Amino acid sequence: MNLTPTRTDAKIVVLLPTLLRDWWGFSFSGGAWVANAHLFIDYQNVHLSAWELFSPYGAPKHDFLIDPSRFATQVSAAWASGSGEALEVSEIVVFRGLPDPRKEREMNSRVSRQHSAWRRDPRVQVKTRALRYPRDWPDERAQEKGVDVMLALAVVRCALADDCDKVIVATRDTDILPAIEMASEEKPGCVMVASWDGGSVLRAGAGVPIIRMNKNAFARSRDTRKY
Repeated sequence: MNLTPTRTDAKIVVLLPTLLRDWWGFSFSGGAWVANAHLFIDYQNVHLSAWELFSPYGAPKHDFLIDPSRFATQVSAAWASGSGEALEVSEIVVFRGLPDPRKEREMNSRVSRQHSAWRRDPRVQVKTRALRYPRDWPDERAQEKGVDVMLALAVVRCALADDCDKVIVATRDTDILPAIEMASEEKPGCVMVASWDGGSVLRAGAGVPIIRMNKNAFARSRDTRKY
């Protein structure tokens, strides 16, 4: 019997990681199984939390934007560092309010340019809802309404669909807790929460791990493009 490896054998070995990708939601890399994760970002919450925690006093908020793709990389790195387990973020969904172009034309244009830049990463989706403007605007600022509901529904839907191993929620908004608890009940062990270190943390029970992101992770997550 000839046991000498052939070129066909070599091709099969090289292609094996690719062939095993997405088998039961896992990837195969370097001899280790890697969990497939979907990341859901409450953008305003993540952005403003980072600004409050890590920016110098008086720094403008727009100088501390978050790049979703870079943020996903840091989430994976933080989880691997703390748990010793690898995960691959295959889908990134950003939720945020959208300024009305009739009231804030320049702001709407800037936000749209941000979304276009982020979507160059094919993993990124951006889900928006129109900002709500109070009667005394602009003396009173416009507010996000319904963004948290969109996020909550997406988290539960993802867990029920069973198309990924981990559902990572980046927020500290307590309004999302019921959705996280429901998703965790339907698929135990699938939900994780990503939060900046040093700030308030969304605690959803012992079965929901917290991925803590430090100042260095924030620095590597920043979107430094000029819009």
